[in-house]
Amino acid sequence: MLLALAPVADRTAHAQDLFEPPAQAPVIQAIRITGTVEVDARADEAFWADAEPIREFVQLDPRQGAPGTYGTEVRLVFDESALYVLAVCRQPRSEIRVQNLERDFSFDDNDLFGLAIDGFLDQRNAVGFQVTPYGNQRDLEVLDGTGFNPDWNARWRVATRIEDDQWVAEFAIPWSILRYPDDTDRLGIIFARNIRGLNELVSWPPVPRSLTVYRMAYGAELVHLDPPRPSRNLQVNPYLVSTFQDSDLNGSTSDFEVGGEIKWALTPNTVLDITVNTDFAQAEVDRQSINLNRFSVFFPERRQFFLENANIFSPQVTNWIRPFFSRRIGLDDVGRPIPIDGGVRLTNRSPRHELGVLAMRQQALGFSPESWFGVARYSHNIAGQSRLGGMFTWRENEALTLGDQTIPGNRNLTYTVDGLWRPNQEFGVQAMVSASQDDLAGDGLGAQLWGFFENNWIYIGLLEYFNKDYNPAIGLEILDTNYVMHSPAVYFDLRGDWLPSGIRSFEPGITAYYFESSDDGDLLFAYMPIRPLRLVFENGGSLGAVIEPNRQQLDTPFFPVGIEIAPGRYDYTRYRLDFTSDQSATLGGSVGVEWGDYFDGELTTYSISARYAPVPQVELTADYEYNQLRQLGVAGVDEDTRLYSVGARLALNPQVRFSTFYQRNSVSEAASWNARFAWEYQPLSYFYLVYNRDESDVPGALPGTTGSEVIAKLTYLFSL
Repeated sequence: MLLALAPVADRTAHAQDLFEPPAQAPVIQAIRITGTVEVDARADEAFWADAEPIREFVQLDPRQGAPGTYGTEVRLVFDESALYVLAVCRQPRSEIRVQNLERDFSFDDNDLFGLAIDGFLDQRNAVGFQVTPYGNQRDLEVLDGTGFNPDWNARWRVATRIEDDQWVAEFAIPWSILRYPDDTDRLGIIFARNIRGLNELVSWPPVPRSLTVYRMAYGAELVHLDPPRPSRNLQVNPYLVSTFQDSDLNGSTSDFEVGGEIKWALTPNTVLDITVNTDFAQAEVDRQSINLNRFSVFFPERRQFFLENANIFSPQVTNWIRPFFSRRIGLDDVGRPIPIDGGVRLTNRSPRHELGVLAMRQQALGFSPESWFGVARYSHNIAGQSRLGGMFTWRENEALTLGDQTIPGNRNLTYTVDGLWRPNQEFGVQAMVSASQDDLAGDGLGAQLWGFFENNWIYIGLLEYFNKDYNPAIGLEILDTNYVMHSPAVYFDLRGDWLPSGIRSFEPGITAYYFESSDDGDLLFAYMPIRPLRLVFENGGSLGAVIEPNRQQLDTPFFPVGIEIAPGRYDYTRYRLDFTSDQSATLGGSVGVEWGDYFDGELTTYSISARYAPVPQVELTADYEYNQLRQLGVAGVDEDTRLYSVGARLALNPQVRFSTFYQRNSVSEAASWNARFAWEYQPLSYFYLVYNRDESDVPGALPGTTGSEVIAKLTYLFSL
């Protein structure tokens, strides 16, 4: 039953200003039911007709506050086992757009309906559940409306059905996967729908355009619930894996492994995870890149055990300085796996705080020693949307003997303090200071500060970084030198009737990056991307131009793609044009060209990306990057580099999928091919068949870098 509606939609209809959350949240009620619920998207049961519908969906984008072009109707019921949601989404069948049938699909490029749930009503933590018209699922954890962990997976059910003029989704969200207080009778909730053919996003309750649909301060309260007391839910997920390898170094070998994970909800707020003989054979491969700048390449984490609850262990402001980065566990410096004996993780969340503890052990392999890892994280919520926290990390490397040489053991510690101050929805300051102690490298300090003001038409921000011998052994530093970085930025989102038809917004902007030495204050390098033109089209495509003045000061030689550039000062300007088409269309893609001077030579880069998906069950992709270097470096080198990849995804349905990906890098003369068959034979229980092949033609390449492997892996998830 719909008990109350805050008059936000009326106040904000057609308005484009960012509005504050209502003083009193809208209130809705789900009816309690008995009997069996068939999750089939047919709504045959009588109780669906008794449930009061929610129909007052309004746009976030493009016209904040205006009614949705197509109607959306939501009803809610619950019983002792689950919360059930029925969504009827009006829309002609011919206008439905779904890219593929992958789990954890792209939010922006698919038709979808979803909801976000705030179990503790702290307006900070939320979990999201979303589905496309074809039934593929997306679930995620969200912190403060901006920190996303889309790789969190939960065991919930949904069914969909497409009709000529609408599509229907029926959710069953078990109480056992939600976290809430013992005596709760209410939850925070936001519903959202992406109508991709119109590039239109709608929600109930209303949310400002510049914010996400997970900003739970704008949520409604779902009241008069009677969920069961949170149980000590125990899930066991064992695996069996068989591997066959054929490499230049070892010839043909085979192996059989057994391991698994246990998840135990000790209390409503506390979850214990245990992993034994951890295996990530099913993880997707890293995408290669050709690095022509002075920063290290960032590769995201893809392994499931580390992805869940990752937000709790993330005190950093950005990816540039991270006290903890899970890829430092179980992977060497070039991304090859190192066996993990096991580990434990304990997390605790409440309206007042977040707590996380992690401990793991890694075996010795090659040049990587046997290592122990420990992480402890605490964050305390302060009134409103602010928080203050800290983190401690520990890594202990045992001594490693290679032939007649012994590498001594080493201990590394970091101590971190961080915080977020958000006095209102438009302004915020986030900061982190982290000190490192290393037996061999000594002491260091790293820090970040981000201040920002944003609303529906402007973003103003300032980023500051500091690094002085900072060395987080289970963390990450993108720039490996001592520096201070200053980066102010201003971007606009300008809209109005003055724009030509077909263009939604004009978004010019400018950002400056100035790096100076934290040792003596001398300039290291600086660059300033100026974006005089960025047009965003009504279909989601874009056209942009960038002018980028550069100043580079080299105190030691620099070797991009192996070409020596002498020390000295270099001033030059680069230019860039790029176009992106509608990524939800059957045929989509992007093209870009960047040209201009580059240190003492010239660099022109061409890039193209294409995607073809005639139906959601078939998706083909291709990417190509060509770099043309001329008269560069001490020897005036001319060199061309190429990086290309092709991929395919095929699916019978969201549970049975096949994907393959091939990439080749002309700089390293390395190529890799990954093919993966995945069958989700019951919720979150999988059978994988994986083929990997790596090739390298570089003279003197490490033995064993060329070879292939076939992996069969079976997992089974059951609850006790």
